Amino acid sequence: MAESQKKVMALVDNAVKNAPAGSESAVALVKSAMSAANNAYESVHKAAKQASEVAEANFTAMTNTAVAATKQAASKGKRA
Repeated sequence: MAESQKKVMALVDNAVKNAPAGSESAVALVKSAMSAANNAYESVHKAAKQASEVAEANFTAMTNTAVAATKQAASKGKRA
């Protein structure tokens, strides 16, 4: 993703060199919008990664608890 972002920014920079005079504010607006979009993507990506890590940790804890309970129940069943 970072590579494609760099390519798009390079394309915009190249377009700026060929842009007509007086279009600086429009170019700045495009760059600002792209930067905001990139920041939003990074935030969502980070939040999704954190949510995935929490879900994985919870699943692992739940699995370990189930295994321990099963072992305990099995050992009590053998004693009876």
